[in-house]
Amino acid sequence: MQSPLTAVAAALLLRLGFLYLAHQAGGDFFAVGQEAGNVAWALALGHGFSSPLVGMQGPTAWVAPIYPMLLALGFKLLSMNPYPVVIFGQVLNSIFSALTCWPIYLLAKKVFSPRVALVSCWTWAVLPTAILFPLEWIWDQSLSALLLTALICATLYLPAEPSIRAARDAHRWLIWAGYGTAWAFALLTNPAIGLLLPLFLAWLAWQRHKSGTPWKGPIGIAVLTCVLGMVPWTARNYAALGHLVPVKSNFGLEFWLGNNPDVKIIWTWWRSPASDAAESDELRRLGEITYMREKQSQALQFIKAHPGTFLDSSFDRFVDTWTALWDRRVDPWVNALHADAAYASFCSIYSLLALLGLLLARRADAFQTFPLSAAMLLFPVTYYITHSAVRYRHPIDPLMTVLAVYAVACVYAKVTLRSESSSRANNVSEGSLRSPALASKIAAQTEAEGVEGSPATSNSRRRRRARSRRTAAME
Repeated sequence: MQSPLTAVAAALLLRLGFLYLAHQAGGDFFAVGQEAGNVAWALALGHGFSSPLVGMQGPTAWVAPIYPMLLALGFKLLSMNPYPVVIFGQVLNSIFSALTCWPIYLLAKKVFSPRVALVSCWTWAVLPTAILFPLEWIWDQSLSALLLTALICATLYLPAEPSIRAARDAHRWLIWAGYGTAWAFALLTNPAIGLLLPLFLAWLAWQRHKSGTPWKGPIGIAVLTCVLGMVPWTARNYAALGHLVPVKSNFGLEFWLGNNPDVKIIWTWWRSPASDAAESDELRRLGEITYMREKQSQALQFIKAHPGTFLDSSFDRFVDTWTALWDRRVDPWVNALHADAAYASFCSIYSLLALLGLLLARRADAFQTFPLSAAMLLFPVTYYITHSAVRYRHPIDPLMTVLAVYAVACVYAKVTLRSESSSRANNVSEGSLRSPALASKIAAQTEAEGVEGSPATSNSRRRRRARSRRTAAME
C-alpha cells in the first residue's frame, strides 16, 4: 500500500476485472472507436493509413497516427479478428491507465508531499472515470492522459536541483532531447496537448534564467527534437494529401459540427459524414482536405453572423466539460448502468475539488505551480469552441485527481487543527474553574507544543507564558 507500484498493479487488476464483467454482461456494454479502428484495419491489410469511415477510401490524416498504429499491431497479432482486437484495445487502454499512477505519484510528491502523492495514485486506481473510459472507448484518451501527466512531471523535474545539478548537466543535451522527443510522441497521439508546449517551454526558460543557468541551448534542443520527431509524419501527409497537415486534418469538421444553424446544444453529431449520407457524399466529392476547409469556413461564417449563439454554445460546452450535464445523456455505458445522475454529480464534485486544489496550490506558490494551472485551464479550450465530452477532458484527469486530493487534505488539516485548538481551549477553561494551577499547567503545555499553522507571533507567546506564571503564583 505504501508503494505506487502496488497502486499500478491494483489499478490494472481492477480494470481487467471490470473488463471481464462488461464482456460477460454484453448488451449495451460495447466499445466505441470507429475512425481509429477503421484506419487500423486498413493499416493491417496493407492499404496504408487510410479509410477512416465506411465507404471512404484513400489516404487520410483524419486521426493522429500513434493510436491507430497500436491497434493495427493488435489486428496483425490476432489474425484480423475484430472481436479480440476490441479486447486488445481495452487491455491496452487499461495498461496505460494503470501506469498513469506512477507519474501521478511523482508529480504530487514534487509539488505537495509523499502522503498526498500516495493517496493521489490510489485515488486514480479506483476513480470511476479512469475505469470507465479505458473500457468504453477504443481511443487515445488513456494514452493521452499518461503522456500529458508524464510531460507535466518532467517539466516540473527538469529545473536542476542543487544536489544533482552536476549529474544533470553532464547529460543535459540528452535529457532535453528526450524531453522534445516525448513532446513529439504526445503530439502525434493527441495534437490538443500542443497548446501547452510553448507555455511549458517559456516557464522552463524563465526558471533557468532566474537561476542564472543558460536556457537558449536546452530549449532549442527540445524544440528541434520535437520538430524532427514530427517531420516524418508531416512529410507523409504532404506527399499523400498534397497539403501541409502537421498532424491531423479534421479540425474544420469538428469546428463546424459545434457551430452551425442546426446546433441546439453542444453539437450536431448526426451531421457528421459517419451518420449523414449527404455529408458523406460531399466528402467524397470534395476530398478530405477541401471538405475540411469548407466546413471550417462555414463555421467561421456562422460565428460571424451569430456571435451570441456561439458564446451561448461555448458556455454550454464549458459547463458540460466540467459537469457532464449533457454528456450523461449520451454516454452509452453510463446509460446502460442507469447512472446518469450519479455520473453528473460525481463529475461536478470532482471538478470543484480540483479547482479548489488549484486555487490553494496557486496561493501557496503561483509560479511553481504554473504548469498545473496551464494544463487544467487551457487544455479543454479546444473543446469549448468545437464540441465537448468528459472523455475529451480525460488527459487532465490525473492532474485533477492530484489537485482534488490536495484540496481534501488541506480541508481535513484545517478542520482537524480547529478541532484540536477548540479541545485544548475547553480543557483550559474547565481547568480554570477547578484549579488555577491545573489551568496554568494545561496552558503551559499547549504553549510548549504549539499549534501547527498558528499565526501567533513570538511576542504573543511570551505574554501567554507570563500570564501562566502569574496564575501559578497567585495560587
